[in-house]
Amino acid sequence: MGPQRGSIASITWELASRLAQRHRVTVYGPLMPGQPPEESGLNGVLVRRVPHVRRALHKAIDVATSLVGAHPPYFASSAFFRGYAAAVARQLAKDPPDVVHIQVNSQFIPVVRRAVPHARIVFHTHDEFLTRLDPELISRRMAMTDAVVTCSDYITHRWREKFSRRAARVHTLWNGVDLERFRPRETEPDGAANKHILYVGRLSPEKGVHILAQAFDRVLDEIPDARLSVMSSAGLLPSNQFELLDDDPYIAELGQYYGRGMFGRVRKQLLSARRGYIDTIWSGLRPQARERISFNDSFGSVDLPDIYRRASLLAAPALCAEPFGLPLAEAMASGLPVVASRSGGMPSIVEHGRTGFLVERGDIASLAHVMVSLLKDPEQLAVMSRAARSSAESRFGWHRVADRLEEIYRIASAST
Repeated sequence: MGPQRGSIASITWELASRLAQRHRVTVYGPLMPGQPPEESGLNGVLVRRVPHVRRALHKAIDVATSLVGAHPPYFASSAFFRGYAAAVARQLAKDPPDVVHIQVNSQFIPVVRRAVPHARIVFHTHDEFLTRLDPELISRRMAMTDAVVTCSDYITHRWREKFSRRAARVHTLWNGVDLERFRPRETEPDGAANKHILYVGRLSPEKGVHILAQAFDRVLDEIPDARLSVMSSAGLLPSNQFELLDDDPYIAELGQYYGRGMFGRVRKQLLSARRGYIDTIWSGLRPQARERISFNDSFGSVDLPDIYRRASLLAAPALCAEPFGLPLAEAMASGLPVVASRSGGMPSIVEHGRTGFLVERGDIASLAHVMVSLLKDPEQLAVMSRAARSSAESRFGWHRVADRLEEIYRIASAST
């Protein structure tokens, strides 16, 4: 019952559940072991599941071709999950919808267009990877859509810049947050909690966790009892995604973590992927810093909203141009000020000086200074906490996001 796991599946489910209050909504997804092919009555959403033909094989091919440096990347080719796309298209042809909302996989667009030629197609992208591929290929796929939805103004700008002839069909749709689940603590924190820094996200070099650890080491010089909790999921980006971003000098410097050549990539990304990065982080820290940092990858066994409520601030020191940064929105909804990099979509989320602070990418000294200043000033923390929650309420509630998506559907339906 309920949605599949993963951020994209969660976003899809939250939007579908709210749109189902006003429309007939069907969600198509992969059939997993033990699940029925069809379920109804799930928040008003009809769920239809189709066999994910050779899912493991496609994932393996993507990894293998990534390691040998194949271009274009397999994840963007028409072969990727071809059987799954065809199975969904057959279902759509039997029950043609007015609007088809496709998440992430642009290669599904032509398949769906052939199956339901009169439907409006909305493509939802959550990053800039496709803007770095063959522009003619992606432009042809865009031409078959009626709207492209991105997760931030930064990504919208990247898509409009790359595909200027089709800029008018690209729209921003914030990611949302469950404002009831993620909410501030009901009582003032004790002294220990006032010194608790939190990181939530992937444990990966482009996320800047090593930068945060080095900055935290400096924080301890002034606040010896401060703590850093790293709540992290699986690590390194696939090599084929990393290489699409390495024209950015901040990313290019991270090549040491990903390996050079096929054998280097295998060693770094398969044999020592997660542990190798953690070992590198530990090696650059003093013993007292190691004692004050905890790593936790058990997302399924922790109460994440409670983790946010127990912290004092969220640090998001990404070296990449983060498309959106869902932990930032979750933290703000939980009443946490955010210290983030001034890059990508994060400056649109964090209001510098009001709901948190922005620092330049890779600036260890500035990151440490801002965190120390906040942890030493409970009054400022409290003011920013209230501002962060207010900002989240005004922008990131799922009902607001669903209303915006409905507006985009209307624009797409009215287009000729």
